[in-house]
Amino acid sequence: MLSRTLVRRLPVSKATLVRALSSHPPNTQNSNTTGRNQNSYWLGALSALGASMAIGASMTLTEAPQFSQPDAMIPVETPTSIKDHPTVNSPPARPDLPVFTREEVSEHSDEDSLWYTFRGGVYDLTTFYQGHPGGAPRLLMAAGQDLEPYWEIYRQHLRGHVVDWMEKHRIGSLSKEEAEAASKSFEFGDAYETDPERDANLLPCTQKPFNGEPRIDLLTRDYITPNELFYVRNHLPVPDIEAKEYRLIVKGKGLKKHKFTLEDLKTKFKKHEIITTLQCAGNRREDLHNDQMREFLAPHWVVGAISTAKWGGVRIRDVLKECGLDVDAMALGELEIPGLEHIQFEAYDQDETGVHYGGSVPVMKAIDPFGDAIFAFEMNGEPLPRDHGYPCRVILPGHAGCRQCKWVHKMILSDKESNKCWQQKSYRHFAPDINFEKDLATWPPERLDQAPISQMMPVQSIICNPPQNTILGGKNADSVTVKGVAWSGGGREIQRVDVSIDGGKNWTAAELYKPIKQRWNHHWAWTQFYQTVKLPEEIQKKLKNGEKVSLDLCSKALNSDFNVQPERMEPYWNARGIGINHWYHVNTTLDPNANPGTIQRDGSTVEFGGNTPTGGKFAEKWDMHGWSADPEHRGPSGLKTKPKSFYDKMDDDRKARIQKEVEKCTPSDE
Repeated sequence: MLSRTLVRRLPVSKATLVRALSSHPPNTQNSNTTGRNQNSYWLGALSALGASMAIGASMTLTEAPQFSQPDAMIPVETPTSIKDHPTVNSPPARPDLPVFTREEVSEHSDEDSLWYTFRGGVYDLTTFYQGHPGGAPRLLMAAGQDLEPYWEIYRQHLRGHVVDWMEKHRIGSLSKEEAEAASKSFEFGDAYETDPERDANLLPCTQKPFNGEPRIDLLTRDYITPNELFYVRNHLPVPDIEAKEYRLIVKGKGLKKHKFTLEDLKTKFKKHEIITTLQCAGNRREDLHNDQMREFLAPHWVVGAISTAKWGGVRIRDVLKECGLDVDAMALGELEIPGLEHIQFEAYDQDETGVHYGGSVPVMKAIDPFGDAIFAFEMNGEPLPRDHGYPCRVILPGHAGCRQCKWVHKMILSDKESNKCWQQKSYRHFAPDINFEKDLATWPPERLDQAPISQMMPVQSIICNPPQNTILGGKNADSVTVKGVAWSGGGREIQRVDVSIDGGKNWTAAELYKPIKQRWNHHWAWTQFYQTVKLPEEIQKKLKNGEKVSLDLCSKALNSDFNVQPERMEPYWNARGIGINHWYHVNTTLDPNANPGTIQRDGSTVEFGGNTPTGGKFAEKWDMHGWSADPEHRGPSGLKTKPKSFYDKMDDDRKARIQKEVEKCTPSDE
């Protein structure tokens, strides 16, 4: 585990410490978990929201500010209430269409004719063959069969809008008897059975493959994100690789083929460490999904697919140099190898058809002596966890997470970008008038040249504390404290974050906190921000009169290129749901009858561990991204969670230490 001396924990008052120890968050992974009363208090947040924060007159980014930073919000949750949706995933009767037999459907199982059945409907998805975001082989795998067994594993298809779209391609029906038999005709094997355990506070957007985001109220508890809470983006099942069996293959233009073991990487090259933030290209995708503009690429991240860690490994340029590539001459512009433009990475993880994950980046990123691109085998001072690429992965600071290949197996120098679907289809930024149903289901669209492939990420900021949909103690309050994180791709520095408590009508600059020093245009790691905002006189007057006051908290970050977050998402809405960075609004209320520093739920249902899209509500019914939407698919999913979360264990340790000190000071009964 990362040494706690790397980034010093800021002091916490004894009172706050005791409150934080008095409760711990329940496991919210299972929607059937019994919750506590919604009106129970959120503990451990007094210094986060109260009047005790004293802001120093001056501060540098290389020193921790000398004031108490709040501990994590510890919510008491109520699980999502599951309601049956009689029309969701229920194809309507279509007496106007012909009735087919299962045998007839099974004959349409190649690229020229792809038929499928689902709950009595028969669908011709031949034109969708190349349009499937997860790749054509998977679509071919299920051709001529019923989709129900597949979607028992991949339940994210069951949220409703996928079946709605399929109805447009319906060509017939099965008889009632045939439909019932089709749904039970076989059992699709679960390739995710050996996936590792996850932390209870890593909220699953999808469970297979696992894509989990941390509760964002925990993101500001430490500058470095603990391994257990670092967001997980898996495209495929997690491979189980023995370190002694690991091989990195390097080949392609300008060099001879080489193979390296993990031990080779650790012993032949100088170790390099770098602190960098990773963010999924699709973070906040759920913000773009509504009944008018629908997103068909999973996962629908809610807000938390961003984290920061210290990575240890070897420079990719050093490995290339060992393989015979003159990286220094190339970096200086003294050598140009015709056709050498891209570096493709291919991983060990693979889908049920044998397709391996992969992607590519411009070759200059890897050979840049200041680019900090590494093959990493450590994360926060420990061997990589399986979910994060054990035994070796790619780290490309400043780039989108999808380019930083986990479980890396091959590095290929090429004149072309990777041809994997995750490079050529999934992470393209289309214009707002291009949508999946009209333009992308049939691939390729006319103007791929107008849809750049994601590499860098735009400037981003998110208010993490107070969390969404909370009631804050407002008795005699004259201010409210907010905390959050900000980051910009490409190494651009966060130079200012403005915060607002009235939805963006009025702004004030926040204080910035970054305890590490990074070079110009190499600001790979995020900046945390905080500010205690004075309440306007009219709000203070309402509170004194006993009125509750609603606040609309939001932030906007400015980077060193003077790029700033946009207010709304409509101007850049895109069908793949990437590069999302409009203002993130947090809904909270001041209660004049509650003591300053207290925090509780506002009575709304907690659907996803407290993480919500901007504004505190899901535009479309969430149902755990479809995992609890369908009555026929609510059985155990096989998701394994640890009995105690990372911060639970830390708090227990602190509680034990406190108790030991108390016992030292307690007179003996003798």
